[in-house]
Amino acid sequence: MKALPPNLRPIPLRVRPAPFEPAYGLLGRLAVRHGYSASRAFVADMAFGITDFVHELECGRRLAELACLAGLAEATIAASTMVTDQAGTLWIGAEQVDVAANHRAVSAAGRVCPCCLRIDLETRAGPESCRPHRRIWWDLTGVVSCPAHGVLLLDVCPNCGNSPSRVPTSPRHCRCGHDLAGLATLPLDDADLMADRYLVGRLGGVRASAHPLFDRMSLHNAALAMLRIGRAGLLGARSLPFRKDITEPALWAKMASIGFREAASNES
Repeated sequence: MKALPPNLRPIPLRVRPAPFEPAYGLLGRLAVRHGYSASRAFVADMAFGITDFVHELECGRRLAELACLAGLAEATIAASTMVTDQAGTLWIGAEQVDVAANHRAVSAAGRVCPCCLRIDLETRAGPESCRPHRRIWWDLTGVVSCPAHGVLLLDVCPNCGNSPSRVPTSPRHCRCGHDLAGLATLPLDDADLMADRYLVGRLGGVRASAHPLFDRMSLHNAALAMLRIGRAGLLGARSLPFRKDITEPALWAKMASIGFREAASNES
């Protein structure tokens, strides 16, 4: 491991790590704790000489430096951050995301579950501004809903029409300043939550369920396989060729959940 910058020291004002919070989410809450509205401004003023530290954390690097800054064990941060190992395999803790570092496995939009944000505000301790936190599965392409609350993830801010960022200081607010915690998103039928419940369950976010086929796949490949099988089940084998750009979240959730059930029945 590279030596830490000599002027990097634990900071006095810290935040408690939240369950399933990725490294860039933790950095954002540290910035909020110190009165900053942007992680990059916080890092720049810390002046410990790491080029584009925020982007490095997004890519699963520089966790040792963040651990030193936050006064935490590096393993604690790595357990809920997408990290690429020396062989090029992408992991979240002990769960394989993909056999190779793959940007298609990571959502470009900083999606959130407003219900989770409200729960954070109501139940977490500490300054209110530091309570809302990201969940790592919000940033997985194959997950489009929050299975804990049965709603689609919010991927567009109704105030500005843009996708929220993955690296704001707080996931509660869009870049335009709009409060996302007060919003409602589309509820899904329980049957359409099965695919995301399975994927998030593998990460420990909800109760896990086994699957005879998808347990043998990485998270990203399992998500794609469910979608392909579900598309054929919903539209028929002679439907239009599978498109990687199925972007309607409710349809994605329905197709993937159909695929989850169809594959299980065929394997049993």
